[in-house]
Amino acid sequence: AMEHMKAPNMKALCRVMVIAAQATAFSMAKVPPMNVSPSSLTHIAGRHSGSIDATNARLHTRLKLSPASVGGLLLRGGGGAAETAVLKNFYGDALGYFGGIRIPATFLAGSSLAAIFTMNSKFCSLYSDKEDGKVTQISAIERGLIKFYHLVSLFAFLFSLNTIIIATSAHTAILHGRFDHMAETAYLLMKREFEYEFVSVRLSFFASTFSFLGIVMSRMLIEFDLLKNPDKIRKDVAMLVLCSVGALATHLLSYINQNLWCWKSLFGMGAHFIKLNMNRAFVERRPLQILSVLLSLMSAFYVGKLAIEDMNEG
Repeated sequence: AMEHMKAPNMKALCRVMVIAAQATAFSMAKVPPMNVSPSSLTHIAGRHSGSIDATNARLHTRLKLSPASVGGLLLRGGGGAAETAVLKNFYGDALGYFGGIRIPATFLAGSSLAAIFTMNSKFCSLYSDKEDGKVTQISAIERGLIKFYHLVSLFAFLFSLNTIIIATSAHTAILHGRFDHMAETAYLLMKREFEYEFVSVRLSFFASTFSFLGIVMSRMLIEFDLLKNPDKIRKDVAMLVLCSVGALATHLLSYINQNLWCWKSLFGMGAHFIKLNMNRAFVERRPLQILSVLLSLMSAFYVGKLAIEDMNEG
């Protein structure tokens, strides 16, 4: 009887057997049942073979993006992301991030440390001339720029050192391995498992980078006497330095703001970092963190005080 059966009937029978086998496999794997009734098997089997692939594609279980991913995509401005999300092991990516960022941070720390102790003669002359009653040859703008130079040198060193220490500690914590390695992306893994370390390292590195740009700009203006009795050529060179460094700083700030994912700007990220530190100090009640917050407020107070005194002298 099988020999006298027509070829199209044989193909239809094979299609029905394939669909039945798929239904059995899905039921054994505890996948939700397919919306295919027995009466429609013959109808499906009689279609062109390409329709079976389309039916299987429609019946495939799809994973939706998590709310965290959707929020990140909206802030990012994305719309062409993949519709499915697969959890992967990003242990190596987290390890590589904290290990790799220490290299440029070390360069910034070394450069800023050397910058702190340069031009000390000019800085000391600001106060020695005042004590001796001499008339200083340094203009008010140049005097303020010298102070700004040493201040941003100190900030660059502190922020880069914070980047190195926190990244090293986070690197050791990852080696310990007691956290969930699986996530949709490496970014979401870092934000979920190492939020404080991730935010602290990123913000400190960005702050040390912009402070280093301030070091370079002020050092050029001071060393080449571009602000001392400026003539037309010195004014043009000074404007060239200001515009060039300013262009790079605003370009980097614009790009960073577009790639933060979880914050609309670098200032929002800084506010979140302050919130994390306040939580560690006054919610978790860590004594040294409380002391750190108080000393940070005192340093901000003295920076403002020195700035006001300099403006009054000018």
